[in-house]
Parts: sequence; C-alpha cells; structure tokens
Amino acid sequence: MSTASNVPAPDGEDQGRQWDRVAAGWKKWWRTIEDAARCVSERMLDLAEVGPGQRVLDIATGIGEPALVAASRVGPAGRVVATDISSRMLDIARERAAMSGLANVEFRQADAGRLDFPGGSFDAVLCRWGVTSLPNPSNALATIRRTLAPDGAFAAAVWSAGADSRPLASLAAAVAREMFDPPAPRPQAPSLPGSAEDTLEQAMIHAGFADVRVEEIGLALEWVSTEACTQYILDVSPELVALFAGKSPGQRAEYRQRLAERLRPYVLGDGGVRIPNMTICAAGRR
Repeated sequence: MSTASNVPAPDGEDQGRQWDRVAAGWKKWWRTIEDAARCVSERMLDLAEVGPGQRVLDIATGIGEPALVAASRVGPAGRVVATDISSRMLDIARERAAMSGLANVEFRQADAGRLDFPGGSFDAVLCRWGVTSLPNPSNALATIRRTLAPDGAFAAAVWSAGADSRPLASLAAAVAREMFDPPAPRPQAPSLPGSAEDTLEQAMIHAGFADVRVEEIGLALEWVSTEACTQYILDVSPELVALFAGKSPGQRAEYRQRLAERLRPYVLGDGGVRIPNMTICAAGRR
C-alpha cells in the first residue's frame, strides 16, 4: 500500500476510504494474490524467526497477510495482532481467519503511522508492502522498534521503484497516462529516496535495528486470460478505481484493449498470463 514518491500521500482517513473502495476486489482475487505472495510471507516469518508461542504484530495487514500465516506458525499458545486502516479489508481478514479456524489472531483498525502499543509488546513485527506508504517511514520504524521485546525482530517487504519490480502496475499506469493525462495513476514506489534495498537498510539501521539483512525475492502472478488480468488490476487498484469512476463504457473498453496489447509478452501458450515480480525483504533485530 505505497504511494508514488512525487505524489502527496493522502491522510489516514482518505487512505482508509481508498482501500475500502477496493476491498471487494481484493476479496474476489485474494487466492490469485496469495498464491503468488505466500512465498514472501513465509520468507518474512523465517527472517523474523517467528515460532510457536510468540507474540506477533502485522502492520497494514490488508485482507490478513502475513497475519494468518503467522497465526498458523505461532500456534494456540501464540498471539497475532493485525492492524489496517481499512475497515472493509479487515472484515475480509476476519472472514478468512474464521474460515481457517484461527482463533489466535485479532484484527484492529489503526493507522500504521500512529501505533500506540506499549513498549516490548511483541516478539516480532511484520509489514508486507506497507512501510513505504507511511508519511514518515523513519518515525514509523523507530516506533516499530520500540514495540519489540529485547532481541525481537522486524521483517518487511517493499517494492523497488523500477518497472521490472511490478510490470503490471507499470503497464496499467502507462496506458492510463496515455489515455487520460492528466490525471493518471502512477506506479507505486518507495517514498524514501534512493534504491529500495539501500534505503530500507539504512533507514532500519538509523532507527536502531541491528543485524539488518536485505534480499530480493521473486514472485509471479498468474491469470487464466488477458481479460482476467485486466479485470484484476481494475478491481484491486485504488488509483484506477478512482480514475474510472467518471469514465464512459467506451473509454473503459478502450483501456482494456490497450492494456491487453501490452500484456502480450506475458501470455502463455494456453492463453494464460504469467507476470514475474521482484520484491525486497529486509529484517533486523531490536
């Protein structure tokens, strides 16, 4: 849930409304999203050494990840608290937890930039693709460190700024700019200057984290057709949902056609679409 570096970030209330509007889309596509992203969640938990009986905080959990993976790993003796700014996203997360029979996870609506947990509350803190959406990531990292118990661990995933990081988001934004400039959504990128790897590492060190590790992880999203792929991005992107609210059916159809043409390099022999992505994972200890 990050915003482009040269676009003013909406305040917490506005961000909540934006994500509320696409919650139904995330519910529709959650299996597609998590089939691809589970490897990132698992790696984050590995880096944070999350284990049975631990107390875990998941910030900007969205529809419940990696909170639900963490809840399975900490077991009945452990506890997971997951926060998000969108109440509708959290409703979906609660549904998924109930479907999975997980009773050791609690979901709270909260602004990630204003966490008020007592110091030392958690053995591990997780944040998958949420750190760079905060107005002041450096302050947020310092707050996260304070919530950790001694020797507790923080693990985060962020998107890098390059087009190869999230090709679909980049293509969708490019077509929108061609058709509707201005305004147009832009690819999401770290709100901290510099490369995602170097900047996140330095920000964590500056916040006081020790033993900071940074690595790249590949993941691939798959759809049965270009039509499904274009529908996906129109359903889950807050920027595109806002952009198309006032557009005609003809404009929407043209956008779909143009985006489908850009997707040709990713079309498989059976007509399906597979798009590789690259994310950055980082972890450090209090």
